[in-house]
Amino acid sequence: MATKLIEKSFPGKKADELYVAVEVVIRKLGQKFDIQCQYDPVKRCIVVPEKMGVKGLCTVEDGRVKVALEHGLMGTAVVGTVKGYIEEKLGKLFA
Repeated sequence: MATKLIEKSFPGKKADELYVAVEVVIRKLGQKFDIQCQYDPVKRCIVVPEKMGVKGLCTVEDGRVKVALEHGLMGTAVVGTVKGYIEEKLGKLFA
């Protein structure tokens, strides 16, 4: 499986504040693709189960968000769309 990694820094933002904002982004993505994600605000991570050949893991810590998208050959066409969506939404957080 190949992995696409998205990392975004948010200097001065606490993990709890970042997690809340990122959860909103991932929930909207989940609704768009009809995906039931697993949200863990205590550990500040979101697990996205495989759908259309792509699965993901989002982790949040003070000042940083990381999203790892894993995909096989089937997910190659979809992963670019998902990555672009997440990058766009993260770029607009706190703007």
